Amino acid sequence: MDPRKQRPTTNESGDPLVSTHGGAKEAEPSDPLDLVGTRVPGGDLAFLARCFIEEYAAMGYGSDQILEMFRQPQYVAIHPVYRSQGEEAVRGLIREVLADCGVLQVSGLIREEPPEPRSDLVQIELPRPDSEDNPS
Repeated sequence: MDPRKQRPTTNESGDPLVSTHGGAKEAEPSDPLDLVGTRVPGGDLAFLARCFIEEYAAMGYGSDQILEMFRQPQYVAIHPVYRSQGEEAVRGLIREVLADCGVLQVSGLIREEPPEPRSDLVQIELPRPDSEDNPS
């Protein structure tokens, strides 16, 4: 069955229902395509903070870098934890999470100059067609 037919098309007073957002909204050329974070009341800030710490640790951020993000007001998801709990509590949470999951860090060597070219080719001498060694 078509899911659109399962939805009510009018409200209790008989007026048509019109959605101006979400999946029911038609895309318009003037619509912004920016991701926007919005606070939602409730939730568990400590759990959210743990998830952020794990995510950034998996990307290779160390404890000092993660703490600096908590300090910044533009990180609207995690800065409230810093404001309400304080720096020492956030440091403790970061230490605890990193002790559980660790930090993924990768290092490598970048060579400034390419290595000397190496050739495994071997020159094979063939007799010339006009030489005495070549019977025709």
